[in-house]
Order: sequence, then structure tokens, then C-alpha cells
Amino acid sequence: MAEMSSGAGQTPASHPSAAPQASGIIVALIPWILFTIIADHGTLKLASIASIVIALGVCAYSSRGGKHPTMIEYAAVVTFIAFTIVAFVADASLTDFLTRYARAIAAAVLSLLVFGSLLFVPFTEEYARQVVPREHWNSPKFKAINRRLTIMWGGIFAVMTCSHVIGGIIDRRGTNIIFNWVIPIALVLWGIKRSSPDQHNSAPVAPQRA
Repeated sequence: MAEMSSGAGQTPASHPSAAPQASGIIVALIPWILFTIIADHGTLKLASIASIVIALGVCAYSSRGGKHPTMIEYAAVVTFIAFTIVAFVADASLTDFLTRYARAIAAAVLSLLVFGSLLFVPFTEEYARQVVPREHWNSPKFKAINRRLTIMWGGIFAVMTCSHVIGGIIDRRGTNIIFNWVIPIALVLWGIKRSSPDQHNSAPVAPQRA
């Protein structure tokens, strides 16, 4: 029977954090961030096509060493293919609407995907598994931390959706900067900081009793 570690006299290395590496999450968000930037300064078609290319690149990068892309990385490819199709077949009025609210739609898709991942493998757990030994994956603490972080990210993307909607409705230069850039960037940076393993070193992961 495997005993849970008591933590007495052990080094931090024997207690791996349950949190994911923030770099993995940042890489996964690159296509979404790129889409936001190009949609604001270019066209919906260009933003969608460029994001597909980057999303495929991220999937290829995540596949190195026999690994597999995560759910959010696969979803980026599918989402931006859908955006591309709509951008090319929609009439001018729908295209204008999508261009104005494309960032809000992308953030809403992210929020739904992240909250939906709680039914299967939580969003951050896929990244935490890349740095935490397999024997810890079923630890209650590992599961709890990643469910909490996933809920946090789902909430971040939900708030970003609301911010982008407000920016689209008002549609002025000053409000565009605040609601489409300042608030979303601040939220993502806060989320990355909260997801850092350093934030969870005080909550070590131990294997569950057999």
C-alpha cells in the first residue's frame, strides 16, 4: 500500500507542484491572441487564416517528443477554420458584425471550452501532466488545484467576453483600448501569475493511498 507523504524532512523537489507551467498555457493562447490583434487591425479573413496557420504550428510544436496537442490547441484549429469559412461566405452585414465582435466570440468560445473541460480533463491539468510525474495525477490535491485553476481561467475568458462586447458596442478609440486591450491583457497576465507553480509550492502533491 502506498502511503501518502507526510512532508516531514523532505525537499521541495519531492513535492512537485500540481500547477502547470505557465509557458504551456501562453503557447496555447498564441493563435487566439494573434486573432485578436489582426482582427483589430486587419480583416476577419486575414485574422482567421493567419490564426489557423499559427494554431497548426502550435499543434506541431506540442507534438514533439511523442506528445499530443491539448484540447484547447485542437480547438483553436477547428474554431479558426469555422471563422474562415464564415468570413468567406457571409454577406457584408454579417461580416461587419463578426469583425466588430470577433474578439468577444473567440473569448466566449475559450470560456465554454475551458468550463466544458471540467467534465473530462480540466484545461490546466493537461499542462500540469507535462511537468508532474504520472504517479501524482490521481492525487486529490492535484485534481483540486487544477479544477480550481481551470475554473479561474474559464472565469477570466468569460470576463474578457463581456469586456470585448462592451468595446464592440461603444466602438470608440478610447474604449477600444480599455475594453479590448487593457482589461483582457491584465486578466491574462493575472491568470498566468496565478497559474505559476510558485503560487502552489505550499500545496504539495502526494500520491493517493492505494
